[in-house]
Amino acid sequence: MQEDSPLRDVASDARIGYSKSMNNSSVQNSESTASRVSSKLSNRAQNNKSEPMMPLYTYKDFFPQPKVMYIRSETVADELVQALNGAVGFDMEWCCSGKRGRGSTRPTALVQICDSTMILLIQLSAMKKVPEKVKELIESPAIPKMGVNIRGDGVKLYRDYGVVAANLVELGTFACQADQRFLDAFKRPMVSLAKCVAFYQHRTLDKGPVRTSNWEAELSRQQIEWPRLDAANDAHCALIMYKKILSIARASKRPLTPSEYTTNLVKELARPQSTPPTRALRRLALDATPASLIAPPVERASSSRSTDGRGSSASVPGSRAAASRATPRPQHLKAYNLWRAGNPLHSICAGLRTAKNPLKESTAISYVVRALEADAALPFSMRTLKELVHMEAGSWTRHHQAIQGWEREGRGI
Repeated sequence: MQEDSPLRDVASDARIGYSKSMNNSSVQNSESTASRVSSKLSNRAQNNKSEPMMPLYTYKDFFPQPKVMYIRSETVADELVQALNGAVGFDMEWCCSGKRGRGSTRPTALVQICDSTMILLIQLSAMKKVPEKVKELIESPAIPKMGVNIRGDGVKLYRDYGVVAANLVELGTFACQADQRFLDAFKRPMVSLAKCVAFYQHRTLDKGPVRTSNWEAELSRQQIEWPRLDAANDAHCALIMYKKILSIARASKRPLTPSEYTTNLVKELARPQSTPPTRALRRLALDATPASLIAPPVERASSSRSTDGRGSSASVPGSRAAASRATPRPQHLKAYNLWRAGNPLHSICAGLRTAKNPLKESTAISYVVRALEADAALPFSMRTLKELVHMEAGSWTRHHQAIQGWEREGRGI
């Protein structure tokens, strides 16, 4: 519609000029203007005819056609992800609450990982935690995982679940380094996946109403299979683009510098810094990344209230919390002692209430964290604490800032 507005203005000027005077000069001017309008409309019609629509991109056009596996089980996800070979395409989906541009992002609901033979749609929102083998693949520095603005996805995944992604390949940056034609065409490293697909595959990547889909609910057959909603296309086309760009680089014998187009969050988190790791990650520019992608600073940290509504204050870095509390509450200390004794989470939940009516896992984890917040002298293993918090998906989101604060202070053996 914006392209039409200059033509409407010209036509309006012609009508106004005609109404001001009926002398020959005015009539000639208005006729001349109308002629220019007609000429522009004619040229536009010809241009539209000369630009044929590209067909939609779909993984179903490839042979052999990759098999799509929709997974809501941690066990199945761990089994199938081990069958993937080599570099993998990677993408994520999540829901947004509130109005677009103003609302906050919810935790990652769906992760798409694929090789050339199989596309895995792993619905994290249906699981208690990120499956172990899925986590290992995402954190593996030996397996390239490619996408667009993939560093932003990695940061969000860390914020949501504590997964520290490695070897994330930014397709636009990779293409700029490997293919002079791409660099000449776009002249920038951050290029949308749709533009990459149009450039290399001459296809249209049509997301349709995908951004408004509820990725936390069980996916419909339409979401899985319909090309305009297809959750499998993004990860698959990212892999296809990667292979295409890599073949161009090899054919032209262009030297590649992987450190310039890959991200390893483990290195960024391990880098000495005076600011919290997650703030440092946020501070680095994420071109084409909405501000709502990454959770805001400490002030907005979600409350660590128990999920049954009886909790109290939010998790905050240990030094501040320790200064505000003298001793742990009895129930919190009991949870800590059960955990330190080596009891599994389900036994801790039963021990805090009854075997028939155990405490919720998220609440039991919160009790342990609060005990450590209250008494900085309580001994614990940082590795074991992280394992506990990762056992329930939402617990890392609630408590990661406190845990990172303790790491910076040197707490945990």
